[in-house]
Amino acid sequence: MSDCPKFVTDATLGKLAKWLRLLGYDTRVFPREAGRELLRLAQAEGRIVLTKRADIRERQFAGIVLLLKQNDVALQLKEVIEKCSLKIEKNKMFGMCLKCNCALEPVEATEVRELVPIYVFEHCQAFNRCPVCRGIFWEGTHQRNSLQFLQKHGII
Repeated sequence: MSDCPKFVTDATLGKLAKWLRLLGYDTRVFPREAGRELLRLAQAEGRIVLTKRADIRERQFAGIVLLLKQNDVALQLKEVIEKCSLKIEKNKMFGMCLKCNCALEPVEATEVRELVPIYVFEHCQAFNRCPVCRGIFWEGTHQRNSLQFLQKHGII
């Protein structure tokens, strides 16, 4: 598999997609029922298909389809990491918008002063913004809680 694989999940695996994005992996969620359109998208964009639908493997597709067996998101994440030999690099974590799947861009604190809570503005030095949804991101409890989740489940 490539050094930086890209993924597409079916709509039932949205939580898994968010965790893969959190780890720095480009992961799209296909919003409709998994089928030919999903496979066409994966083929066109060079994405690995992640699904729980066994019948997808019966369709003609030259790319990679990973049929996930687990229902728990932590176990699904471990399954993808293992099957794809993903390397978890802390410097790539928290670099993607969890909503839009776009790379976040650094932004000056003065530009977000009116967009974040006062406490956050006074206590955080670095901010990032999504170029699509314009969401503002900073190191806070979300990152701490996410890291604790990943450690608890032996992912990092």
